[in-house]
Parts: sequence; structure tokens; C-alpha cells
Amino acid sequence: MPEKKEPEPSEGELVNLSQLAAELGVSRQWLHALRLKDPGFPPSRRRPGSTREVWDLAEARAYYRARELRPGERTDLKPPAE
Repeated sequence: MPEKKEPEPSEGELVNLSQLAAELGVSRQWLHALRLKDPGFPPSRRRPGSTREVWDLAEARAYYRARELRPGERTDLKPPAE
């Protein structure tokens, strides 16, 4: 019987993109766009023998809380264009 391998001490809970989006309260599509657009997004990891990308949940949460917010321009406060 193979021995069960314990996770590395520095490795936290690994989640896929859908799980990460649910944890952060955003859509998977928005998170994917953020991942492609922002070079500071945490790098993905792969479990041995898998092709699925996963992210360290603690690392992703820290990035998400610390990122610079850039809200869009409010259009409801502008007078209508003539």
C-alpha cells in the first residue's frame, strides 16, 4: 500500500479557479480575466500527475485583499449627452 504523502509545510489549501472564485465572491470569468491582465496574480501550481491548475487559497486571498482597486467611472452622475 503506498504511503500517503503529507503536503509540504509551506503549501496551503489548493483550489481550482471555480473554487477560488466562489471563495472570493466573484465570477470565474472575471477572475480568469484578472489572472490574464494582472502580472501580480499568484502563479498557479499543478499537483503531480495532473494537468489542472490550482492556486494556494491563502496566497490568492492575500493578493486579492492587497490589490489596487480601480472602480469604473460613474455614468449616472453625468448629464445626458446632447
